[in-house]
Amino acid sequence: MEHIKPGNKLRLRSKVLLVVLAFFCLIGSMTAVAYWRFVYPTGRVISGLYAIRTHNNGIPMGNLFLLQAGDNYIAIDTGGDYAETETGLRKLGISANDIIAVFVTHSHWDHIGALSLFDSATIYTGDTEHSAFPNVPHQVMTEGEIIELSGILIQCLYTPGHTIDHVCYLVDGSYLFAGDLFITTNDSPFEKRYDKELQLEYRDKMLGLDGIKYVFTAHFGLFKDVRFYRWWY
Repeated sequence: MEHIKPGNKLRLRSKVLLVVLAFFCLIGSMTAVAYWRFVYPTGRVISGLYAIRTHNNGIPMGNLFLLQAGDNYIAIDTGGDYAETETGLRKLGISANDIIAVFVTHSHWDHIGALSLFDSATIYTGDTEHSAFPNVPHQVMTEGEIIELSGILIQCLYTPGHTIDHVCYLVDGSYLFAGDLFITTNDSPFEKRYDKELQLEYRDKMLGLDGIKYVFTAHFGLFKDVRFYRWWY
């Protein structure tokens, strides 16, 4: 039986290591490009809707959204960083006190990290009883519940799986704010209470909704044709 010489073993290990490093560099580069392309810069998205971009190690991480409600605003999530969200508001000429309500899609840090900035707003969530949501005053919405604020109708739709407390918000029956519902390709299997099969079940349910004009995601912009999600994810 032929044995591999120690020098050859070392060279083989080096090659394997280089291949592994190249693979992860490629994945990292593709992820960075995707985020740069799809995460909105801070500014107007469509009429009456604004986005604030937040970052992670200099790479665009995601968006929180602001719906204009008369002279005030309604936030969907808060972003992961207090200072960045505050800077984004300032760039838009909006004060944190102008935010009358925050609707949280789920309790991951990049969606609630700036929650304390909106201490004058009413915080709305799904069922947070067994989630990692912080101990701050908030109103738990029930499945299908609709709240009207300044003439805007916001319906809470339970979509657990990504997290146990994940919800989507349907605004005026046509704008679906989906949080991380459609991200099923990069979630860690070690995430506490992460249930991909359940998430896919609710994803398909949301894709079956009628009358949706736009779907807004927290990390990959918006899609006008929800059928595109079936190809993308």
